[in-house]
Amino acid sequence: MNFLSHFYFERKVNDPHRALGSVLPDLLRNMDRDIRVFPEKNVALFIDDQRISRILKGWCRHLATDRFFHNNVFFLEKTRQLKAHLSPVVANTPIRASFLSHIALELLLDRLLLKDSWLHENDFYGQLQDVDRQSLSRFLELAGLQDTTLFLTFFNAFINDRYLGTYREMAKVTYALDQVCKKFWPQGLNEDKKLQLTDALNVYERELAYNYKVIFNEIADYLSKYYN
Repeated sequence: MNFLSHFYFERKVNDPHRALGSVLPDLLRNMDRDIRVFPEKNVALFIDDQRISRILKGWCRHLATDRFFHNNVFFLEKTRQLKAHLSPVVANTPIRASFLSHIALELLLDRLLLKDSWLHENDFYGQLQDVDRQSLSRFLELAGLQDTTLFLTFFNAFINDRYLGTYREMAKVTYALDQVCKKFWPQGLNEDKKLQLTDALNVYERELAYNYKVIFNEIADYLSKYYN
């Protein structure tokens, strides 16, 4: 799941550090996909400080959410359906339709949460802004990241940019997908392909909108039972 979908499960808690933890794995990968840290394997290192322990709680809830989501029939069915819509768009390009459908589904879920007012991006960014930077830096150090300066710079820029709210425009979702693809296939999509992608996403979103909340309800129940 993407940033806002993870925040959905933390939005009522009003705990900035837990909210941060719920998106921190993806923030780290967005900055540098080669970063590999596993704080969940050394829980004892993080329990002495309340803020740091709350970050870890959010981190563990993130991992649990992604495991549930990616192994759920909802994910398998929706990515299969979406792949059928996107395969003609990426025909004759190196971009894999299976990869694109995975990322596109996650961004569409974020977009639907915004459109249907289940959350607001200002609440998300506001909680991240309230995070104690020293606690964040210490968490990363304990997790094994030796130099936290680059991430803190990236984190502050991420908050200031506030780009997640632009997902209300489908063309911005297309832009974000193209940027992700360029990390793996530098040529990306040409302008005609981007227009085709936007059209395909609009068509599929109408189908997805009918029952997308099912997966959020299932994950919320799962987290309340095992990761509350």
